[in-house]
Amino acid sequence: MILEDLIFVMSPSYLFKIVTVGGAAVGKTSMILRYTTGKFREYYAPTLGADFAIKNVELDGDRVKLQIWDMGSQDFLGSVRAGFYPGSKGVLFMYDVTSRESFKELANWKKEVDSHLKGYERIIVANKTDLKDERVVSRADGKRIAERFGGIYLESSVKLNENVDDSFSKMAKMVLEAR
Repeated sequence: MILEDLIFVMSPSYLFKIVTVGGAAVGKTSMILRYTTGKFREYYAPTLGADFAIKNVELDGDRVKLQIWDMGSQDFLGSVRAGFYPGSKGVLFMYDVTSRESFKELANWKKEVDSHLKGYERIIVANKTDLKDERVVSRADGKRIAERFGGIYLESSVKLNENVDDSFSKMAKMVLEAR
């Protein structure tokens, strides 16, 4: 690590906690891994409880440290997840465009998040857009739910590394502007 990186890590202007939520196997962990390390993981391994990663970014001249939380999606983890929401400034709601069920689950995720957070930024991320022939949730459906949630809508393919960085940089900018 060079001195400049060390100074950045030691003295960010801001620390923003971001949470990713969504059904099992929608790509939350893969998205965080791709964003923070540049690597893509082919296999699915469920997150039990919660995990987090750190990414330092520069936005409009400000050094920002993003603390990105990966919430396990299993129902029995609801009470565990509750302890990880406080302090979050933004939420990425993720679903898999090849799974109507993961899309329908977003309403329950929104209820859960709203029961623990107030005044947070929202992005709805439609993942796995590279699976065009398997897509069952339209872009229009995604845009409608984003509007209903009061957030913005993005489509991504973690596998192809499309809109991964944009999802987190847009969230960081939204949080920075809202402060």
